[in-house]
Amino acid sequence: MASIREVIVFAAYNRAYGLTDYDTQDTLDKRFEFRKQTVLADKSLTKDEKSYAVKILNKDFDCFKILNNEGIKRICENCHDECLATLY
Repeated sequence: MASIREVIVFAAYNRAYGLTDYDTQDTLDKRFEFRKQTVLADKSLTKDEKSYAVKILNKDFDCFKILNNEGIKRICENCHDECLATLY
């Protein structure tokens, strides 16, 4: 596994957030998909760096879903209750 250039990864991460149009991407799901596609389309990142950036975006997405109480709920495998986050 190659070393991850965190400065480049966070530059792409910040670029994805900066390019987000809140009028067009009006839901959390649309914003997350746009940011993920922006990072995956970045040619300056390696495959490992792209997956690292997507993992960070997934953590952010779960956090925003919980904070805003918004998004698609799923059934937890452990407690069989509805929950928003996938990583918690």
